[in-house]
Amino acid sequence: MKKNLLVISLIFAMCCTAYAQEVQTENNNDNETVKSENVETSTFCPHHINIHFGEAFTNNIYKRVGITQYYSLSSMLDVDYAYFFNEHWGLGLGVGINRIGAKASISKSGVIPDYNVKNDEEFTEFTWADATYDLYYDARGLREKEVVWAVEVPLKAHFDWRFDGRNGIYAALGVQGYFPIKGFNKYKGEGTITTAGYEELYNQPYFQHYENGELKMDDHFGDASYTGNGKKVKMRCSVDILGDFGGVFAISRIADFYLGAYAKYGFLDILPKNKTTLIAQQDGQMTFMGTLGSDILDLEKQNRIDNGVKVRKGFNKWNLLQVGVKAGFHIKACATPAEKSKKQLEKEILEELKKKSNEPIIIKQDPQYIYIVPICDQLDNDDEQLTPEDKEDIKALSSALSNTKILFDLDKDIPKINDYNDNINKTVAILKKNSSLKLIVEGYTCDLGTEEHNRDLAQRRANKVRDLFIQKGVDPNQIETASYTTNDPQNRQNIQDPSREEHRAAIFRIVKR
Repeated sequence: MKKNLLVISLIFAMCCTAYAQEVQTENNNDNETVKSENVETSTFCPHHINIHFGEAFTNNIYKRVGITQYYSLSSMLDVDYAYFFNEHWGLGLGVGINRIGAKASISKSGVIPDYNVKNDEEFTEFTWADATYDLYYDARGLREKEVVWAVEVPLKAHFDWRFDGRNGIYAALGVQGYFPIKGFNKYKGEGTITTAGYEELYNQPYFQHYENGELKMDDHFGDASYTGNGKKVKMRCSVDILGDFGGVFAISRIADFYLGAYAKYGFLDILPKNKTTLIAQQDGQMTFMGTLGSDILDLEKQNRIDNGVKVRKGFNKWNLLQVGVKAGFHIKACATPAEKSKKQLEKEILEELKKKSNEPIIIKQDPQYIYIVPICDQLDNDDEQLTPEDKEDIKALSSALSNTKILFDLDKDIPKINDYNDNINKTVAILKKNSSLKLIVEGYTCDLGTEEHNRDLAQRRANKVRDLFIQKGVDPNQIETASYTTNDPQNRQNIQDPSREEHRAAIFRIVKR
């Protein structure tokens, strides 16, 4: 069953990779760039670096052997790199560190077979000091701490979906290698170990007895001295399946905050092959060896079988399960903070112009193109001063600007922008590439108001549109302004629609510097 799950997981990862590559190929063929509604095309970055830290509950061996006073938690920190084939799907490889910590109060009884008396100094003066017998022990209240450090190497398929261009959900599914690098038991120095046994020399057994209805052990040898300074354990590696799911919240254009849940399950037993007894006799002392590398699970399994209790398969193994919460940061490695989203620019314009009690309106439906005059009369396409590159750029600018409509509300200078297809950004890109071209931004007004007021209003409208381009990185020397009222012939010539709304506008002309 576990092998089947592993095969299914690997197939899933390969399918995700193939699907993502297919989507990327289709996008390249169509010369389209995936973009969110509120984020500029340039914000897409395929290179993501994810940093996560978390805490989880883990299973342990204590519950299976009847130990009730315990807890077990794991902590993790990982860093992974993910390449996104489009805005939603990616594949990543990472590395992380994992620490499992557990504590328990242990009370168990058992036997050390063939215990040799000569190892006890208190018996060496007697002639029968070489006697061997089975030593029975009763351990009560031993305080143990387990720690396992491991390196994890995950391979995951990533999914990222943004609801509004900023906030959304994130999920990941994959497999990982689990490589323990250090494991040990530590004993806190509490509890007692009472010992008794069967003396072969005198054929005398010393076993448990009942006292006032309570089972006790004969204190024939007294409370043994013992140590518990800890024991290193060499754990085994495993292959895990893992999954993450949570929410992502944009902090900036570069970084997101992530908060979610995760789960990991190991297919392989991580307990060591060579096990020791829970309590052993070493150099005349009783030594608590710890549960992590002991045969405590094997003994408990056999005890239940001997008593007719059904034991599930894998009872004496430790397939690590972790379920917990994690938080962290997702960083777009190639995003440039200098570029601002449309939403940020709109907010900046709003804050700047609120001082004049203006309210912005951003129109998102498809525009109707009425009044655009993209090329000045003196700039002919056959002009000798135009290079082939200039002609190509002018053609692209004309196409972009003729699909951009900018209007203003009555007596307001805040642009209402119809630019659903991102033509302003296309214009910015062309002007940055070809510094020999220049735009003249013309502000217009309708016939309401005084000439002096309208002249000032038309100029302010042109300036606001000019500022929008400069904020996006266009050289200020490439943007000029002009203003016209209805008393100017340019107004009647360039805007044919008699409606007052169309006369509250900004239009563009292209010239050669």
